[in-house]
Amino acid sequence: MNLKEQVAVTGVSYVTARRQYAAGTLPVPAYRLGRLIMAGEPLTGAVVRARISLDRQVTRATVWATGQHLAAATEGGQA
Repeated sequence: MNLKEQVAVTGVSYVTARRQYAAGTLPVPAYRLGRLIMAGEPLTGAVVRARISLDRQVTRATVWATGQHLAAATEGGQA
């Protein structure tokens, strides 16, 4: 969950939670995901589905997924 969702559950103000994150004292594990601050353990798996038809699109999607440390497979199971 992101930091705003976390503070809604815990009742701590968002500013306080941001300060705790910056100081490294947030009581839950936290990490950045782009511009978001995510609270809790990182997700270990993800599924990305794209409808692509050209071989070069398949190649680009496979290269991207591999660069993100994701397993890549086409609908036919080939990658």
